[in-house]
Amino acid sequence: MREIISLLMIVSSLIFGSLCLFAQSQMEMNAVAAADFQKADARLNSVYNKVLSRNASNREFCSDLREAQRAWIRFVDFHMKTLFPLKEGENPREVYGSIFFLEFDIEKTELFNQRIRQLEGFLQDER
Repeated sequence: MREIISLLMIVSSLIFGSLCLFAQSQMEMNAVAAADFQKADARLNSVYNKVLSRNASNREFCSDLREAQRAWIRFVDFHMKTLFPLKEGENPREVYGSIFFLEFDIEKTELFNQRIRQLEGFLQDER
């Protein structure tokens, strides 16, 4: 089962990810995936703050959005735990191998990019 998940994530990263063409080693690919995640995280924070700023006069909307964002963050945490289950004290690198960090960052980046698209919808709506 873990091999299937690993294969699906690798294939999805090749299709949807932005792996650098020059990254050859596992360490380099991990670094690229980590950098991609950091960019997505920064972009998500920027878009989220922009939505809040544009809707600052609508307190109910902002309150609901904050609550939704907290719930989304919890969803991401639990989603990642279901994709990469670990028992107490297990080392993910020992369980999933050196590709774990690449797969983890690719999946989390995709979730963040999905959320960015959702939040950008609020910027296109007339409020």
